[in-house]
Amino acid sequence: MLTLGFAGLAFSAPASAEWVDWIAEAGTGFEYNDNLNVSAFRDDQESDYAWLAAGRGGRVYQITDDTRLSLVGEFESRKQFDWEDFDRVKLRARASILHKFGVGPNVPRLRVHGSGGYMWVGDSDRNSWLWETGFDVTKRFTPRIDALVFFKYTNRDGGSGDVVVPTIQSNVWDQENFQVGAAGNFLVWENLLLSAGYTYHHGEFDSSCTVGNVGKVFDREGDNVKAIAVNNVFGGCTYRLGGHVHQASVNLNYGIGDRWSVDAGYKFLQGKADVLIYRTNVATLSVLFRY
Repeated sequence: MLTLGFAGLAFSAPASAEWVDWIAEAGTGFEYNDNLNVSAFRDDQESDYAWLAAGRGGRVYQITDDTRLSLVGEFESRKQFDWEDFDRVKLRARASILHKFGVGPNVPRLRVHGSGGYMWVGDSDRNSWLWETGFDVTKRFTPRIDALVFFKYTNRDGGSGDVVVPTIQSNVWDQENFQVGAAGNFLVWENLLLSAGYTYHHGEFDSSCTVGNVGKVFDREGDNVKAIAVNNVFGGCTYRLGGHVHQASVNLNYGIGDRWSVDAGYKFLQGKADVLIYRTNVATLSVLFRY
């Protein structure tokens, strides 16, 4: 449910594949999250700032006049200001095929992609294998406006925490999700790009609560609590639920020369299980580099 890393890096992937043989991008910045532990109870919510860094590099291969294959490695890291046990590093390998349906700048483009990797977390119980596959369709409507629609399947294969309830499994970080969404870009002027998007997540997510609120979780969610474990980071418990998440985002990207840009972003996420509701606000400010 949390953080997607640098949106600017993700959106720039199709554009890079069209005009370079090599891909090299990097970014660094800061993030503020007002509900880092994804709690449904206001008195349990913990906020924090984090320093972020991300990068990707690889090779693009021209298969036909209209089709390109890209093979890249991706890196993401997060360093929390206060909750250092929530620090994390991700490494992934990604393959994608981009196909243009015709010639000219306004024809639709289909990208099919898949990735696999591993995430190390300060609290080692949360270490996980990460798998993803999906596709998106992009179309430019005018020299200033383009948009995309996408579908994504993600699978997180994590460890198990310390048991809280003997009759309920503790593999909280084994999660499966489906995502669909849309995003659009508007070139306000030559160096300023405005982006907005919406994503619907359906599947599973984890949440945390203090010991005093565990009873409320079971009273309101019952059998929808699929796993629960001791929370070594925030105290209390972490549990896995089935549900859905609505995510809305907006970004402003200002280009500085041909290679550098400054990106300011905001995301609002609202998750709902059977009864409980989870709200998170995330703001980022970052500097991006593209080769």
